[in-house]
Amino acid sequence: MSTTARTIGGEAVTTKLAGKMEDSFQAFAVRAACFIGELDVPFSEEFDGHDFSATHIIAYIGDEPVGTVRLRWFQSFAMPERLAVIQRFRGHNIGSLLLERCRTLAQSRGCNMLYVQALPNDTGYWEKQGWRRLVPEASGATKQIVAMVKAVDPNKPLPAVEAPEAIVLRRDGQLDSISIPAGTVTN
Repeated sequence: MSTTARTIGGEAVTTKLAGKMEDSFQAFAVRAACFIGELDVPFSEEFDGHDFSATHIIAYIGDEPVGTVRLRWFQSFAMPERLAVIQRFRGHNIGSLLLERCRTLAQSRGCNMLYVQALPNDTGYWEKQGWRRLVPEASGATKQIVAMVKAVDPNKPLPAVEAPEAIVLRRDGQLDSISIPAGTVTN
């Protein structure tokens, strides 16, 4: 586990990479509470087939999992997704701690940027974390999304890039192929 200087109620907030099935279940439980329980996201949308090829980072207070993020890997970038913090622990910068762990992990693996697909209502949060909009809002599978990026090394500018939607927005059953993004005119 990675301990930080952050504490809540006198207990250190730590992060850990999911290395065992039990760890993955903890990440899934946090996501289910936040996305399915709070936001009414359908189960089939929340658990979409990418979970077992991704890295999961879990935040703990003591032994209690309180936050998680899923990190998917591509050739030159990493994609944090499904950032979730249990409601009673929000406002303590646990999300920013998880995103910083994503950044340092991506840097250690040679990535040059992080890429997210944010909902329009969430872009303010991401911008406060140092992310910038890559392109104007684009249509996702069923919701509007905003492509956003952040340099892995804050001392290096981001290269000029376009949103790699053809890689990251695929219908189930096409997880291993490049396809036209879901929700486009021709799809």
